[in-house]
Amino acid sequence: MSGKGVLGSIIGSVILSVIITSALIYFMAPVFFPGSLERNIVLQYQYNEWNSPAYIFDNELAYKKMNDTEIAITTNQESRLFVEFSAIALLALDSVFTIRSSYNVSLVVTGVTNRTIMVLYYDGGPSSGYFRELTYNLHINLLTQPLPPGTYTIEVFWKSTWDATGTFNSLSVAHAPTYNYTRTLLVQELKTI
Repeated sequence: MSGKGVLGSIIGSVILSVIITSALIYFMAPVFFPGSLERNIVLQYQYNEWNSPAYIFDNELAYKKMNDTEIAITTNQESRLFVEFSAIALLALDSVFTIRSSYNVSLVVTGVTNRTIMVLYYDGGPSSGYFRELTYNLHINLLTQPLPPGTYTIEVFWKSTWDATGTFNSLSVAHAPTYNYTRTLLVQELKTI
């Protein structure tokens, strides 16, 4: 066989291999990676930022709405909602505080779903005799299943899960202008294509 024939055979084999491999990837990728070809586009979004203070004390053991932290969004087609809450929180502990302080913070798409995180501080020692403040970065996000068209309300709720020793134990957000902490809500309507 001549050199040209061998070279032509090699080039033909490479081209045929590329075509076969490309076809296999095109048809088999969705089987092994079902979400790999899906794309989300943002149809609309709502965003707000608040600097009004909101407090919850450790003797408030039932959920209550975090004031000034709500967005409503109206969708016109079946779509999903991506929701994100972010805040810097200040945990205040009384000088006689002992053992534990804990709070649940819930991001809620009313009537649809929610996601909850816990803010927790534990100290097994005796009370320090000093008032303490600690900061926590609160960040919660969630993605709903496809929802029918309609208006959806996104809110944040919180509650204490432990009534600790002391009267001034609390969790709070947005201490403007002292600390200039704000809280934000972002809601995006997504359509999968």
